[in-house]
Amino acid sequence: MNGKISIVTINYNASGETIDFLNALKEQNEKSFDVILVDNGSSKVDLDALNVWLEKTYIPGLSVLKNGENSGFSGGCNIGIRKALENGSEWVILLNNDTLPDNGFIVDLRAVLGGKEGLVGIPMDEGPKVAFCGKIGWLRPTLSHTHEVPKKLTRYYIIGGGVAIHKSVFDRIGLLDENYFLYFEDADFSIRATKAKVPISIAKELKVRHLVSVSTKKLGPPSLFRYHYRNALYFNRKLGPWWVKILLWPWSWQILLKQSFKILIRKDLEYSKSILSGVLDFYKNRMGKI
Repeated sequence: MNGKISIVTINYNASGETIDFLNALKEQNEKSFDVILVDNGSSKVDLDALNVWLEKTYIPGLSVLKNGENSGFSGGCNIGIRKALENGSEWVILLNNDTLPDNGFIVDLRAVLGGKEGLVGIPMDEGPKVAFCGKIGWLRPTLSHTHEVPKKLTRYYIIGGGVAIHKSVFDRIGLLDENYFLYFEDADFSIRATKAKVPISIAKELKVRHLVSVSTKKLGPPSLFRYHYRNALYFNRKLGPWWVKILLWPWSWQILLKQSFKILIRKDLEYSKSILSGVLDFYKNRMGKI
């Protein structure tokens, strides 16, 4: 595959991990690719640390886009995707900044993408296991990754932290849904791609080492629960089959009752308040960043 490749990644108060990621890209055996780094409204201290490193390090094809606010995973990625498409990229590669591609990643990636279109999942080596894709589950507050390559991908989604997307996909289904801010946007994108008959595959020959999700940890566990529950409800209402859309409402009532009772008896108070807020956010159509 000889077309232009752009790698899009996001920094949010994680300059150390981002620098390690950029160093891994700097050491690639093949240099013919662009890197688009979107800073998602990091603190001055974090951004200063990143800028100091960038001033003394040359990375061919690097563009740094400074977003004045935290637009979340979907919003930050969309900024980078638009830039990649403006630059004439044939393939846009979304990679988390807490991944570490080995030196032959670009060479192997080009070999895999030759003759392909659509979405191509990049497996994430998470230590003892490799995450190949995620499993779609209805009426659940979280989605899980699977560590085996499924025979069919109809009930699975490509993980947003490691995916190659052909430019034609954006013409067919648009960008990531920014209503999510974070969580569920990759499952949403995969389902929309499947419905539009976009080819979806997993590059079993590839993998990148994936560290912990440093950016999401900085939000704090209660905030994460709020996003999970709000987005799960939105995801199920938007893309679930008819029976899910019917059961969605009693499921949400059950969540409200359970968490209200836990607040009453003061059990897991902060978590229950966060979950309750997430359900109410959904009811009030309060999407995006909370």
